[in-house]
Amino acid sequence: MSIENDDKYTPEEENFDPQGIAELRRRDEEERLNRRIRREIIRIESGDSDQQMEEERQRMAEEEEERKAEEARQQRRKGSIILNLLTGSFLSSSGATAYYRMLIPIAIMCFICIFLTFLSLNADRELYQLEKQAEILRDRAIIIEDERFSISTRKEINNLLDSYNIELEELDNKSYVISE
Repeated sequence: MSIENDDKYTPEEENFDPQGIAELRRRDEEERLNRRIRREIIRIESGDSDQQMEEERQRMAEEEEERKAEEARQQRRKGSIILNLLTGSFLSSSGATAYYRMLIPIAIMCFICIFLTFLSLNADRELYQLEKQAEILRDRAIIIEDERFSISTRKEINNLLDSYNIELEELDNKSYVISE
């Protein structure tokens, strides 16, 4: 006597009349066995039984392969963390899954906003550093200009000419000539 997974008798019924339920199960099993025997007899009498049985075996094998492939796909889907996070398939309620699917674009937009904020902060920092470097270069240019200008003043030129014992003569048109 075999008990199938989809037993049509509830535990309460079985507790109420265990012997009656056992008898009903035995009768059901006998009826199934009789139907199967009748089908096999009909197949044998028709003469196509071997071919039909082989076709039935092939069909059952194909169905079994399809079932195993589907189970493997389901296992891969359940095992993929990223896919579960994107689809919300780890949630048990369909309503929660629908809300979750609405939250995904919002989360992506928030991530993009944060990313762009950090990019703008980085660009601002680089701009500040470039402005600082430009200010340093501007200050250096002013110092070099001052040094060049201080060398070209009249007093400096007179000191330089005196050190080489050269006299500077003033002309009528307010220009100077160096005499040798």
